[in-house]
Amino acid sequence: MKKFQFFDKNIRQQRPELNFCTFNYIFAEYICYLKRKHGNDYDEMNSKMEQLGVSVGIRLYEVVSLRERNKRETKLVEQLRFIQGIFWKHLFGRQAESIERLKDRPNDYLIRDENPLLLKYISEEGHISPAQFMCGILKGVLNASGFTCQVSYQFKTDERGVSYYPHTVFILSFEDARDL
Repeated sequence: MKKFQFFDKNIRQQRPELNFCTFNYIFAEYICYLKRKHGNDYDEMNSKMEQLGVSVGIRLYEVVSLRERNKRETKLVEQLRFIQGIFWKHLFGRQAESIERLKDRPNDYLIRDENPLLLKYISEEGHISPAQFMCGILKGVLNASGFTCQVSYQFKTDERGVSYYPHTVFILSFEDARDL
């Protein structure tokens, strides 16, 4: 009987999708673990979620690039289109709504997502947000492709300050204008 080896599997072959409820359960348990370990240190918990997202983003970028036979983009706008389309679809099953460049800050871009799948079942609790994990994924993808940036998020609000959770805007701030 031949023993199955992980490395024998073709990287371009599509794997069956992971049950998203299972992923949400594991991710919720990770958040509970962070709460037990760090208590009320919200900055540390959000930092750990972002670090996890960065490592996931780097690895996913490599896998998606290989599967899609995508060349490494050297232009930022083309890389952002890859993230909005192919990468977001691979990760969440659909494309992000839009990418926009901020008029008043030329080194900043927005990625809009009306209903992020990761935030669908896990809400923001206190000062802990699963959106920080998604920021880490975006940061990991962009850093792995050679674009240094910081990623933050905002939930859409109306003029009274009422949140339209989970409608999320990810803000990509690039440090060096030469990269653009």
